[in-house]
Amino acid sequence: MMPVLRPVAVVLLVIGLTGCTAIAQPGLKSKPPASATVLAGEPGADLGNGRPAVTFDGLMVRRRVVVAIQPRTTADLVSLRGQLEQAAGRLRLSLTDVSPTVLDADVLESLVPELIVALPEGGTVDDAGRLIDLTPSFGGVDVVEFQIGPVLVHDLRFAVRAGEPQALRESIDREGILTDALGVYDTSVENGELRIDYTGPLLSDDLIQSIRVGIARPARAGADEVSVSPRSTEGVGVQMETEPAPGDAPTSTPHGHGAG
Repeated sequence: MMPVLRPVAVVLLVIGLTGCTAIAQPGLKSKPPASATVLAGEPGADLGNGRPAVTFDGLMVRRRVVVAIQPRTTADLVSLRGQLEQAAGRLRLSLTDVSPTVLDADVLESLVPELIVALPEGGTVDDAGRLIDLTPSFGGVDVVEFQIGPVLVHDLRFAVRAGEPQALRESIDREGILTDALGVYDTSVENGELRIDYTGPLLSDDLIQSIRVGIARPARAGADEVSVSPRSTEGVGVQMETEPAPGDAPTSTPHGHGAG
């Protein structure tokens, strides 16, 4: 039996993607749902905390829809995240936790998100609305406010060959070499190579170079031996030189979500 979905009052951070940017995300609609409240309607504008200078682009930069959640102080974040995961499973979506710095500074002035999840590439604002409808906490008292919208993220893989890649991984994790720069990242070892996968806020070229140096030092390698590539060669990337500059988002007032 198909689940019955409650209409959700979606708060859109940005609209007007397809037809306004150089490379549009497949499946992302240029018009919001009829129930949406538009907070920033400048065509082609995307979120991004300051949008640093980026030349590691193309398939290394992706457009993803995120749900930013400000819970009540009494909310159980572990339970809320589990509910989102269950709802995503019903919709056959995979969720990725991302840092609040993926959001524009203006948004963070009006919203204090403690949980932000990104939908997979190709996920739409409508998908995010269905995700919210299937998550019980959004119809109860756990969530003060939430906002959804598209953002630009880096989707990178750093890789370096090492004589003992497992020991290198443990050293990097133990010393916290990458924690300040990347926050959340995944590591894996394959064919004598340590791979570090990152999906999150855009990284400047200078920061990427610093990360390469940080990985190279314990690997006893040169920074140029640490490769930077897309996590996936499939899908659609973003060319930053043709990407419109983000517009100034108008100040928003808090929007709550109650049972419909």
